[in-house]
Amino acid sequence: GQRSSAAHKRYRRLQNWVYNVLERPRGWAFVYHVFIFLLVFSCLVLSVLSTIQEHQELANECLLILEFVMIVVFGLEYIVRVWSAGCCCRYRGWQGRFRFARKPFCVIDFIVFVASVAVIAAGTQGNIFATSALRSMRFLQILRMVRMDRRGGTWKLLGSVVYAHSKELITAWYIGFLVLIFASFLVYLAEKDANSDFSSYADSLWWGTITLTTIGYGDKTPHTWLGRVLAAGFALLGISFFALPAGILGSGFALKVQEQHRQKHFEKRRMPAANLIQAAWRLYSTDTSRAYLTATWYYYDSILPSFSSRMGIKDRIRMGSSQRRTGPSKQHLAPPTMPTSPSSEQVGEATSPTKVQKSWSFNDRARFRASLRLKPRTSAEETPSEEVAEEKSYQCELTVDDVMPAVKTVIRSVRILKFLVAKRKFKETLRPYDVKDVIEQYSAGHLDMLGRIKSLQTRVDQIVGRGPGDRKAREKGDKGPSDAEAVDEISMMGRVVKVEKQVQSIEHKLDLLLGFYSRCLRSGTSASLGTVQMPLFDPDITSDYHSPVDHEDISVSAQTLSISRSVSTNMD
Repeated sequence: GQRSSAAHKRYRRLQNWVYNVLERPRGWAFVYHVFIFLLVFSCLVLSVLSTIQEHQELANECLLILEFVMIVVFGLEYIVRVWSAGCCCRYRGWQGRFRFARKPFCVIDFIVFVASVAVIAAGTQGNIFATSALRSMRFLQILRMVRMDRRGGTWKLLGSVVYAHSKELITAWYIGFLVLIFASFLVYLAEKDANSDFSSYADSLWWGTITLTTIGYGDKTPHTWLGRVLAAGFALLGISFFALPAGILGSGFALKVQEQHRQKHFEKRRMPAANLIQAAWRLYSTDTSRAYLTATWYYYDSILPSFSSRMGIKDRIRMGSSQRRTGPSKQHLAPPTMPTSPSSEQVGEATSPTKVQKSWSFNDRARFRASLRLKPRTSAEETPSEEVAEEKSYQCELTVDDVMPAVKTVIRSVRILKFLVAKRKFKETLRPYDVKDVIEQYSAGHLDMLGRIKSLQTRVDQIVGRGPGDRKAREKGDKGPSDAEAVDEISMMGRVVKVEKQVQSIEHKLDLLLGFYSRCLRSGTSASLGTVQMPLFDPDITSDYHSPVDHEDISVSAQTLSISRSVSTNMD
């Protein structure tokens, strides 16, 4: 069972490797595809030379040998390609293989293979290129050049460029077609009687196509001056529209290639970004205050050689807690003094009560790590001597509880360093790709700065008051008083002015009260207090502050006070 599974894994690995070499070549796999290209190109050159009378015999002999080689190579490649397609889920089984064989490039390979076999079969009989049918089959071998681009990247790029600039291309072709038919018709009307080359509108359309596309065979030319003027005018106008598609496609290809390079540059940020996210999360999860996050600790528990064992962290913690619970009983059974080393040579020396316990050396600790990683035996066949030895092995200075805090501190330090390194690498990938990216970043930063300055200016205007334009409009009286008050209430300056008015109103009222009090003091007697008239407070129109006690209430209270005092004097 294990051998069959291992053989199946090797089979799948080989199948996947062959499929990647043939369908998705990378690195040294391009050597094979370059070799195939040289074979196809050599076959094409020999096919061209075979049509020349001087080189026909030599080219046919070389071509016949090369065809044998190409049939063998392409036949084996076709079989291996169909077999290796089984690594993909959609191409597994006979139906999947048939689906793969129906792909356009596989169909081209099969047609070229059949044509090559037919040409070789006819060539072995000495009548190569004897019939037109064989010559047409020879033409089918030109399709070998098409199969060079197996993944169709060239056609996809062309299609994407045409689709992206379809509106511009349609507009240019439409206007160019209108110029062509109008120019051909007018030149036909001007030349049909004087020039036999323009005897029909079809001849005129042929002349217009050759002229406006700047080919200029010269087989048809206008003879009359009217025809020449019309031809010159429409040529200058039409050539500009016929040349537009070339410029559109050229710029589209350049932009598409630049976009692909930029996309590749952006794709390089994926791995540093993923590493940064992973490093940040592991740094976050290794914080000692977050004890509920244990995935990172399990990861390091599995990779650290000195602390990895068959036991997990939970088992170690459970074992440590059980040791702490059974510690006093074990100490009661154990000898009075502990051995200085777990080795068997020192057991006899450790039984002496006069021996002083010493700290273990590094070698003893390293040798004794196995005792931390082994589970205690629970079988009934365990002898008392084994139990005592096991108890001695557990009672050591190096425990999981002592080691794990230090290890966690070291791990967290490593996580901090890895986070800083991942952050630096990610910042390096954020560098601009070209000058265009620099200009875009500068423009975006400039717009952001302008927005911040505008927001800051708005806040300053709200604090200080309205701007100079609003102040001029207010001086001219363009706005009503209600609008001015509404704006003043919003600004900080308006609020300050409002507070100042309230303070002035309070000062005015305090001055009146102090004057009233001073007049009372100058009157000399309390009886004359009622004769002093209470000052009336004029309402401050400019102030928003109004006293809760009205001036009429104050005068009434003053009269009541004077009456009560007069009554009290009469009673006396």
